[in-house]
Amino acid sequence: MNRDARIMELLRQMIAIDSETDTKKEIDMEKYLQKLLSQMENVICGMIHIPHDAHGRSVVYGFIPGRKKDTVIFLNHHDVVGVEPYGIMRNEAFSPQELMEDLLLFEKDEAVLSELKSGKWLVGRGSCDMKGGAAAQLAVFEEYAAHVGDAGLLFISLPDEESYSAGMRMAVSVLKDLRDTYGLLYRVLIDSEPNQKKNGRLVAYTGSVGKVLPVVVVQGKSVHIGNYQEGINPIGIMAHIIAETEGDSSLSDIWGEEITPPPAWIYLRDRKKKYDVSLPHRIAACANFMTYDKTPEDVMYLLMDAARHAVAQMRERVPSAHQVEVISGAELLKRASSYPGFDVFYESVKNNSFVSLQNGESTYAQETIRLLEEVLDFTGMMEPLVIIAFAPPYYPAADSLSTADSRFAGLLTAVGEMTDISYGHYFNGVSDCSYCCVDPGLNESLLEENLLLWGKAYSFDFSAMAEMQIPFILLGPWGKDLHERTERVNIESVSQKLPAVLDKIISYIGETAK
Repeated sequence: MNRDARIMELLRQMIAIDSETDTKKEIDMEKYLQKLLSQMENVICGMIHIPHDAHGRSVVYGFIPGRKKDTVIFLNHHDVVGVEPYGIMRNEAFSPQELMEDLLLFEKDEAVLSELKSGKWLVGRGSCDMKGGAAAQLAVFEEYAAHVGDAGLLFISLPDEESYSAGMRMAVSVLKDLRDTYGLLYRVLIDSEPNQKKNGRLVAYTGSVGKVLPVVVVQGKSVHIGNYQEGINPIGIMAHIIAETEGDSSLSDIWGEEITPPPAWIYLRDRKKKYDVSLPHRIAACANFMTYDKTPEDVMYLLMDAARHAVAQMRERVPSAHQVEVISGAELLKRASSYPGFDVFYESVKNNSFVSLQNGESTYAQETIRLLEEVLDFTGMMEPLVIIAFAPPYYPAADSLSTADSRFAGLLTAVGEMTDISYGHYFNGVSDCSYCCVDPGLNESLLEENLLLWGKAYSFDFSAMAEMQIPFILLGPWGKDLHERTERVNIESVSQKLPAVLDKIISYIGETAK
């Protein structure tokens, strides 16, 4: 069987395996991959279990030692998003042929329909994001195992990319262990996520946007609404904070002509359990900040300034608002630590949060808010406060060009010359590559102290990330409509063009190895 046919065979097999994210179904893909890798010669492979994972998922890897220590990493994820967008066709989401037949009957978009009729595209959940790239990587890996060259080749497949990146956070430690065990030199990581086209050329990326999720809890002073001037409405303060930041492009980061999406508030709830004629005691919200340059520290200070400004605005209308203090989650914990029994209490409520998360009963943001409220209730702190903390997941902004050597630049040129690829800098869609080359100057302690769920519920190896500094390229097949019912991958791109580029990358790293 020639390679392009092998890739399509692997891809159809993988699409047929329902591996919806954040479920035990992902394990079926892990077993499939492990079986394939274990049948290859010259391959060291394994499944590394993710500690405390609610679904028992694993990172799957295969390693082909080269004649030299310089190593290429193929990275992919084997989870897929849900099938709700398929509607009545959801039963065919993992059957490309049957799904294509249905789409040809029901699809109304003429441009999409024309492409589907062309025979140049394969449909199905995961065809584009990202089992297509995984199949191409796997076929190239399989071929390389039979004809090993100078470069080492490491294949890593991850669960949970579409949710909280539990797989990649574990893979950081796996990469470090393999490097230390075999003395490897990681020269480049290729994450074969699907690429879009611009001006007729695929756009690959050498950077990945960061993501910070600040949580804000405002505690006011609850009084009967008839005594409004004696109270402080936390909803009013939160409304000012949101109005000052929501969608404000001046808070976006800019790199050349690239810009991050502006801040977006994604969760807002008052904490009243039932209706009564009084001001609410508390309100909580969570925002999404995408970053190139901003650190969690920057986001913290930005929101603290916005909160102080919100309090000042409220004070103009309600004199009692002068009492409101703005603090960080870390400061709240510091104050609470002086209360007898707090340490034991806090470990207990953190464990309760862990159990709730394991059981799928709540989200990271909801549990972060609950922890802040539990601390306030335990200490009996009733004074008006604005508290700012962080919820998982956290994605550092990553920039390969800031850490790579001249050989990486040479590789980009070599790849660009052989195919219709152009390079963007930051990928704005958030990716696992965030954990490849984090800024060594990142204030780790500030993040950990304000990310209340840090520990058993959420963590990754900061020191390993900062030490390894692996340059990467987000480079995969041409795909369209990922996460939609018309998700599809271009057959020529995934079975011929991408594998040729992967071959070139391996040979380049081998030829330039010292």
